[in-house]
Amino acid sequence: METIIQKALKLLLDKFGAEYDCVMIAEENGHYRASVETPEPSHLIGKNGSLLSAIQTILKVILWQQQEEKIFVTVDVDNYRGQQEDRVYEKAQKIIDLMREQNLSEIKLHPMSPYTRRLVHVWVANNFNDLSTDSVGEGAQRSVRVFYK
Repeated sequence: METIIQKALKLLLDKFGAEYDCVMIAEENGHYRASVETPEPSHLIGKNGSLLSAIQTILKVILWQQQEEKIFVTVDVDNYRGQQEDRVYEKAQKIIDLMREQNLSEIKLHPMSPYTRRLVHVWVANNFNDLSTDSVGEGAQRSVRVFYK
């Protein structure tokens, strides 16, 4: 599967006219991460990651049409998403610490994108045996609620 994802992403980047040095694919628990190294990261990231998100969406559509099963893949350019994810985890940790310090039974994080909400859900599930999460709100105001099991 890694080879299929790599070929599809390289083809997409070539069609886009992007310069890149390396495309690496890693798999963890059924989720693939495509890392692109490029001399011009801003050309692939775009404003606030908008172009990177579009590339990721197009890649998913291509893969979903080629394969019988849905393939979950995150595209990262020069660790842009990795750094974003670290900031999300740090913020979530601070909110959880606040919840514990103030003896709150639950706390709601700020509204975030579906991708970011999923990061928080998975991170909390993997790191806190006594906590659970769900999503609350509608549309752009949808956020993660953290609470004790």
